[in-house]
Order: sequence, then C-alpha cells, then structure tokens
Amino acid sequence: MTTKSDRPRYPRAEALAVAEALKAQLTPVCERIEIAGSLRRGKPAVGDIELVCIPKPIDPFYSWGEYDQLDAALRQMISDGLLRKRRNKQGRFIGYGIQNKYLVHVPSGIGVDVFSTEARYWGMALVVRTGPKEFNIRMMARFRELGMRGHAYGGSTDIGGTELDCPDEEPVFRLLGWPYMLPEERT
Repeated sequence: MTTKSDRPRYPRAEALAVAEALKAQLTPVCERIEIAGSLRRGKPAVGDIELVCIPKPIDPFYSWGEYDQLDAALRQMISDGLLRKRRNKQGRFIGYGIQNKYLVHVPSGIGVDVFSTEARYWGMALVVRTGPKEFNIRMMARFRELGMRGHAYGGSTDIGGTELDCPDEEPVFRLLGWPYMLPEERT
C-alpha cells in the first residue's frame, strides 16, 4: 500500500502554477472554485492539488452523460490529454464520480483532486478539503462532543438533526465554538 510519505512531493511554486492554470480554465464552468489542501495552507512542498468547486448545472437536453459543466470540461481536458483519470497500483481507475474526481495533470504528473459541493455546504467542504487530516479529526470529534454531525459533503446536522448551512468557513468555526483559523494556522 502506498503511504503518504511514499508519494512524490512537488515544489509549491510548480504545483501552484498548475493549480492556478487549472482554476483559470475551470472558473467559467463553476459558480465558485478555490484551491484547497496543503497549497492553501502554504506548505513548501505538496503531494497533490485539491480544488473545491460548485459546478454550474448542465442542460440535460445537450448532455452526453456529464454530471454538470465542470464534469463536461474535465472530460474534455481528459480527451485533450491535459488530464487523465488516476489509477491505483493494480491499474484500476479510482474515484471519478459526481462529487470526487481523482485525476493527474499529465504534463507535470501532479495528482489533481476535484471535489464538488453545493453553495450551502461550501464552507464545510472548503474547511475539510483544506485540512490537514489531524485538524479534520479534531474538528469531527468536536462536532460529536457537541451532539452534532459534520460531513465533508455537507449535510452536517445540529443536535436535533436539522441540516446546517455553512456557505462560508466562518459558520463552521462558530458551530464548533472555535475562533476562525486561517488555513496556515490549521496544524
């Protein structure tokens, strides 16, 4: 099994250039898009690029099986050879669905994780996908302590089971009873 330390690391400048180029290409097909993960936390070397997106819907009359405009654009980038679907060690494709798309930027070899969410869940998705893992574990434990449930894809609930809207990151921190933390402080 590949561990995180076994995966290649890429200098921040190289990964950020690829991330910003992809973000620019995908902005027209998204209501909102942000670079997340270790790049957003300002790490000097990263293992992959993470993008959190709210895709624009697609007209089903013109759809050829795409989920939304983001999916259509990514499929075109795959067809053009800029991206490819990621494979595991056994050569099987992994994680290309409605919410998660695990890809590789072909020219650089950098993994690209594209996560889709809805506007009402944006904040939770961005907090979770910014990470790091240890912060997310603490955050989800805090939600449980408070009798709530947090979820990376939204649908987080309060004590009574009512879904909570988190259109930005600040409401997530307020629910936790924590002061807002900048991405680089989340260690």
